[in-house]
Amino acid sequence: MKYVSSLLCLVLVGIVLTSCGGKKSETPMAGAGPGGKPGGPVPPTPVDYMIVNAQVLENTLFTTGNLVPNEQVDIRPERAGRMTKLLFKEGGLVQKGALLAELDREELEAQFAKFKVSEAYNERELKRAKDLLAIDGISQEDYDRIGLTLDQTRADIRITQVALDKTRIRAPFSGKLGLRQLSEGAYVSPSDVLVALQQTNPIKLEFEVPERFSRDLRPGQRVRFNVEGIGQNFIADIYALSNEVNAGTRTLTARARCANPNGLLKPGNFAKVQVITSQNNAAVLVPTDAVIPILNGQQVLMIKDGKVKMQSVVIGQRLQTAMAILEGLAPGDTIVLTGLLALKEGMPVIPTKLIESPNPSGL
Repeated sequence: MKYVSSLLCLVLVGIVLTSCGGKKSETPMAGAGPGGKPGGPVPPTPVDYMIVNAQVLENTLFTTGNLVPNEQVDIRPERAGRMTKLLFKEGGLVQKGALLAELDREELEAQFAKFKVSEAYNERELKRAKDLLAIDGISQEDYDRIGLTLDQTRADIRITQVALDKTRIRAPFSGKLGLRQLSEGAYVSPSDVLVALQQTNPIKLEFEVPERFSRDLRPGQRVRFNVEGIGQNFIADIYALSNEVNAGTRTLTARARCANPNGLLKPGNFAKVQVITSQNNAAVLVPTDAVIPILNGQQVLMIKDGKVKMQSVVIGQRLQTAMAILEGLAPGDTIVLTGLLALKEGMPVIPTKLIESPNPSGL
């Protein structure tokens, strides 16, 4: 019996060992390919991709500025006197030469009438002296003295006429009036301001640009700007540049003009300005996330023959969500947009989702 029991134990141990060995042989080796064979191909990784193309890209400088009147002057009386008439409305539009106010002119008109009487008398005296001179009734010296008196009278008339003209205050150019500062009946002098006059169509845009961009500006160049509270962009043309760089701010002052027929733009408005310094008609744009910083620059992952290729690039203008590529990519190249850190050179990938190229106008 002991012999039979020992034999049965040996048989059971053999069966267990056999079954364990068989299960171990069914487990495939790590890295095995299809069918359990080692060294098989790695399946391609699905990725989002983009096909780059050439686009028109404007290199834009962003700065700020202020709106100022095209013309501006404080209207003042040219001589002292009492204000007798006010002929304008505050905040109204006036044309060049429009009569705005009048000063008292009674005294000057009396002087003018007096000088006109003297002129008529001296003209008669000169005519009589001329007849006497012809018959040697008076000397040439007396005749010249009478002529001089007439010339002096005519000069006094001219002076008085100028003084009378200065009692009428007129608009020097067409524009919009501000608020009145003087009242009718007040005694005024040339130091008193009657009202401010501004010409705001066109209106001027004044802005500063950093010194390094000063060479990109030129008269006739167009700029875009907008102001708070008005939901539209405006176009202005640069007409003048400062002839020197401000030593304190290292900036150059530029002025541009913008049409303002409806009076939407007001002097003093704060403006956000965009200056187009240059234009690239064949720019290659990629999303910012697609560019990987490396030790010596930047790179993107291209898809070449179904595999990943590390491509070094030179970047240019940085936009809000994209970058311009100056070197390294050409229109038609395909780049990877997802899983960038997990992919390596030569790894197989399969493009699954096409992403549209960035649009410069929407950035």
